[in-house]
Amino acid sequence: MEKHDNMIKVLKSDVSELIEKELQSAPAILGINVGTPEGTRIASKFKKETRMSMSEVTAASSSLVFLSSKILKDSLNQKISYHLITGKEKIIHSILTENITMISYLNRELAELEGLSTYINNLYKLSLQISAIIETSDILKEQVFVAIKRAIPNALVIAIITKDGLPIKIQATMPEPILSAITSAIYNLAGVLLEEGLEFSIIGGENGSIIIHEIDENRILAIAVPEADERKLGSYIAKIKAIIQ
Repeated sequence: MEKHDNMIKVLKSDVSELIEKELQSAPAILGINVGTPEGTRIASKFKKETRMSMSEVTAASSSLVFLSSKILKDSLNQKISYHLITGKEKIIHSILTENITMISYLNRELAELEGLSTYINNLYKLSLQISAIIETSDILKEQVFVAIKRAIPNALVIAIITKDGLPIKIQATMPEPILSAITSAIYNLAGVLLEEGLEFSIIGGENGSIIIHEIDENRILAIAVPEADERKLGSYIAKIKAIIQ
């Protein structure tokens, strides 16, 4: 276990080093954050401290590219290359690869002065380089979504969302925004009634149940299973706890 943890540590250090080199060579880049498609932070570096925590940036970034990818696929039947957000002072550039999400913050004036297309191309190359490193690692094998599918193969719905109700990674027939909004509302209302943080909640039916469980300070897991037996549900919750800890 210690050897495995050290390998992950080295991997994250390697990714951080690549990010650091990119920041040093590109004056317009204010910061870069890399995470998994389901919102787990891998590495990040910013020239100045941000208002959001890096875990919040990762979750928001994963949700952004998930939604952007879906609307592009549904509207034009195309895969997403990037998402560019332009403000008065900053530009935010997001990329989704097979293995990572990468969000970069740029100084708009400098980026446009030097050539925005150059930055877009260089960031794309960086994302592919990092994605290739992550592909050979154990980080993706440890992701909650994959682990839940493996541990609870009869799950009918698996959804990872932000606590604000934004979808990150979902397997369901219900529209993602609706499922995310309802799950978030239930989670937050339960917390209000408890007057403390919610650990997990079970919505029981005659022949099936939905389990809503906190993953971390930013994300929630919801799974639907064709099971109503309390003992079986207890075993599912135990499996979830073992995965997210």
